Amino acid sequence: MNLLYLGLLLFVTLLTTLYLASSKAIFAFSDWTFHAARVEEIYLNLKSGSFFTFIAARTFHNTGAASFLFYPYIFFYPWAFLRFILSPVNAFYAWYALVTFATATISYFSMKAYSKKSLASFIFSLVYTFAPYRLYLGGAVFGEYLAVTFLPLLFLGIYEVLWGDKKKWYLLAISGALVAYAHILSVFLSLEFAVILFIIKLITSRGISKDRIKSLLLSAGVCVFLVLPVIVPFFTDFIGQGLSSAKPSISYTMGPRNLLLNPFSAPQNSWNLSFMLMLTILTAWAFIKSRRNWIIYGLGLFACFLTTRYFPWKLTAGTPFEMVQLTARYLSYASLFLTILFALGSSSVLEEHVTGRKKLALSCSLAVFMALFSLSSLSVYRDTLKHVQDMPKTSANSIQPAPFKRLRDYNYYNQFNYKILFGAFDYMPKSSLTSVQKQNSLLMLISHKLLLKVLYHLICQPFRGFR
Repeated sequence: MNLLYLGLLLFVTLLTTLYLASSKAIFAFSDWTFHAARVEEIYLNLKSGSFFTFIAARTFHNTGAASFLFYPYIFFYPWAFLRFILSPVNAFYAWYALVTFATATISYFSMKAYSKKSLASFIFSLVYTFAPYRLYLGGAVFGEYLAVTFLPLLFLGIYEVLWGDKKKWYLLAISGALVAYAHILSVFLSLEFAVILFIIKLITSRGISKDRIKSLLLSAGVCVFLVLPVIVPFFTDFIGQGLSSAKPSISYTMGPRNLLLNPFSAPQNSWNLSFMLMLTILTAWAFIKSRRNWIIYGLGLFACFLTTRYFPWKLTAGTPFEMVQLTARYLSYASLFLTILFALGSSSVLEEHVTGRKKLALSCSLAVFMALFSLSSLSVYRDTLKHVQDMPKTSANSIQPAPFKRLRDYNYYNQFNYKILFGAFDYMPKSSLTSVQKQNSLLMLISHKLLLKVLYHLICQPFRGFR
């Protein structure tokens, strides 16, 4: 059955990716230009015979930005390698397909190890991999997009150490390292839920055995060792060096109404849960029987609560929790926990009424349904591509025009002449940023004076003869 389910997952992955790739275009929005410039730098270095990249010497306007030193990039190498054999647009969509299928595969086997049920694992993989928020991330927010790939394995590792087979502590160590190499902020978010689960373990089991503590410490130690290439530069080159970083602040929270109603009305590739998971929230409490599933349900509800403005985010001012920036990030965790319940519940109902050969037909039907659902969700992206203009060629260091523009193979390189929308000045010396700000203020003052002078000539000069 594993091969069958993996084949169906590959089918849905290829179908959705080909649907996007058939547009022969990319919608450059949000963090796209930041990550595309990083991939371009890796590609150019590989082309020159240099495997490692530490600073941006040829992208980011040749500023020497050190985002590579402090922002992991190992999972961008497949994208860079694909550039050698495919066009820029096709290379991206091929990488997109690789990440999607990796997510589906890891999700399937993680759920299989947890539930021991193949159909439940297949349903979990489909719903989690093609969740609306993950589809949104796949358009441009690639750090978080990559981290979501490993969350099922990470929480399987936490479960094994705290409740399951403590000898499988290595799952937590490896998955934690994989998340760290994808997106550092996701490590912080995952730690929040790991601490909650640890407290729940202490309460429900009235303590924790020494063997499980040893397994937990061993997994943490090995994880730290594996991510030393990320940790060491932070201590040696960032702390005390006067470098800037992304400003920590809660800049956006979701409204409860948006969270509840968007799944039934808004485009299904945005900041919302799928209608399947919203139905799980509304109905699962009536079917849950085990304490374990009540814990999962509670975690899913709590993750949803964290996305909203009803959580007292103002109290986190000046604390590390401000690093979250966008509370919609918790939708990935809500999707993870709620999809577990949806998969377990729906598979139990289906298996009661479907046996034998009908199970094959059922699995294929589920794959087709999820493919159509995903295509419907991604049609919003395709429609957007039809209504935006191609990114024009420009002189160096221009501001990217709004609304965001469309990239094709023939104008793909135009994006690198524009200022990067977000993250262009991350990890730059604060002193240089102060100079840039002063320079920008001076340029604005000069431009205002020129504008006034032009207006004066346009308005006053024609009336000079009528005094």
